[in-house]
Amino acid sequence: MLALSAVEGLLALLALAQDSPVERWLAEKDPARRRTLLAEIKATPAELEAELRKAPARGADVPKGLVRKRLKADHPLGVEFEYVLLVPAAYSPERPWRLLVDLHGQTGTGEDALKRWRADLERDGETFLLGPSAGRGGWGRSLLGHAYVLGAMRDVTATYRIDPDLVFLDGASMGGNGSFQFACAYPDLFAGAAPRSGGPFFRYLPQPPGMKERPVKAEGVENLYGLPVYWTVGAKDPDLPNAWVKTALAQMQALKLDLVFSEHPEGGHEWFPEENPKVLEWMKPKRRNAYPPKVAVYTHDRRFARNFWLEIAEFRGKESVMRGFPDLQNKPIEERAVFADEIQVRAEIVPDANEIRVTASGAREIRLWLHERMIDFGKPLVVTVNGTRSKHEVKASTAALLDSALRDRGLLYSASLKLKVP
Repeated sequence: MLALSAVEGLLALLALAQDSPVERWLAEKDPARRRTLLAEIKATPAELEAELRKAPARGADVPKGLVRKRLKADHPLGVEFEYVLLVPAAYSPERPWRLLVDLHGQTGTGEDALKRWRADLERDGETFLLGPSAGRGGWGRSLLGHAYVLGAMRDVTATYRIDPDLVFLDGASMGGNGSFQFACAYPDLFAGAAPRSGGPFFRYLPQPPGMKERPVKAEGVENLYGLPVYWTVGAKDPDLPNAWVKTALAQMQALKLDLVFSEHPEGGHEWFPEENPKVLEWMKPKRRNAYPPKVAVYTHDRRFARNFWLEIAEFRGKESVMRGFPDLQNKPIEERAVFADEIQVRAEIVPDANEIRVTASGAREIRLWLHERMIDFGKPLVVTVNGTRSKHEVKASTAALLDSALRDRGLLYSASLKLKVP
């Protein structure tokens, strides 16, 4: 018999991997069929976790160098968008690679990522650069803007061997706002975020009597407990009020977030290229941690109900506000029902007590995703929700591992627990 060629051998390995019950379960959409496949998985939870942590095979015969591609956004409007991708010269699927997702400004395109980063990343040689083009709608807070980023990331990670724990996000101007706000909405997707000349979403607060200016609050920064941030601003930025920056900075520092803040005293609304080497050095030792000791979900929208191992399983009450989201020409993109008040849930692991403490408002039921790296499964777990304590026996299960892998193969949890909020 003739030996298989390298390509034929890879195809054979891919076929074997796809034929395993685990891979078929992950690919299956029908719940009834999933239940049948679950019965075929005989691995223990430890064996299953080891299998899930193996990176899916990726082919070597893929586009190299500078890649441009068009996709259709996963959004009711179905608009097309483009991304540019810079593949490291030494790329090989034999090992996982870092990915930096860069979001451009209001008048730019994904090509701007090359102008800002290409020279530094080609010298670095270890990092993919992905620049999606926002097109209609910009990044904004619409789901269309989210679809550009998520769609481009899915396409790249399905083709190349990207380490899911080494994905970073940055941007400037509209992309600085977009990367900051996207990080607050999807903090557990990334190993770090480095926005420049942009900030979180600011909401006006009621104006106290006698105060000349209405105070503001930075929304969603509580969600960044598990996500390191490198924030660069110019003190004289005409588009980002310095007083607002200081408000957000004070909030983030009070939360004791993993934060590097770089303010350029004479800087305006710009990229600050001198920050590139510093951001690269900041990125190098960082990896996404699936088990941060403290997490939070602060949201107005039920679509953003989970952060790492904390999930709002059921909200208290119904949405009462219709919010419209226009594009850059002020034409409507979508309208969504949201909660008038911010829903707030915060959870913290207390290892010495084998306890998780939760405070919650606006949630009727929460779900905790658990792993042996978080608590001791050999002892009763104490959960305190709004001061009410309960004890639980926690056991690892293949079903929980598979459910967690279905959402994100890099965020694996071997048990889960649902609790009512008193």
